Amino acid sequence: MKKREEKPALVSEKSPKQVRVLLADDSRVFLRAAQILLSEYYEVGIAYDGQEAIDKIRASPPDVFIVDLVLPKISGTQLIPQVKAEFPDMIIVALTAIDDEETVKEVLGLGAHHYLIKGALTGDEIYRTVERLLAKSKSSD
Repeated sequence: MKKREEKPALVSEKSPKQVRVLLADDSRVFLRAAQILLSEYYEVGIAYDGQEAIDKIRASPPDVFIVDLVLPKISGTQLIPQVKAEFPDMIIVALTAIDDEETVKEVLGLGAHHYLIKGALTGDEIYRTVERLLAKSKSSD
C-alpha cells in the first residue's frame, strides 16, 4: 500500500475518531499499514479472519466494515450478506486482489457498497472511499 500524499479534508459530520472502521484481512502487513494510515482519521479495529470479524462486529458494530473476500474461517463473500442482514445500515467495502467484472457484480450483489482493488491501493483511496460512502449514507438518512 502506498503512503498517502497529503491530508484530505473530512467529509463526514462526525469527528474523525467518532467514525469506527473495522478492517478484516489475513495479511498482517496490509492490515497494519492500513490501520496506521486510517487511524489518523478514524477509530480503527482489525480482524485477521472472518470469525474474528463477525465476533467484533456483533460485540461493537463499526460504522464501516472493510473486508477482504478471501479470509480464513469465514470468507468475505460469506460475511458480506451476513453482516448486511444483521446490520443493514453498516457501510461495507469489499477488498480484494481480484479485478474482474463478474467479481465486482457478485460482491455488489451480496450487499457491499463499494469494491476496492488491493494492487496499487493507497491510504488516501481507502480514506476517500470511506468519506464518500459516509457522506452518501448521511444524505440518504
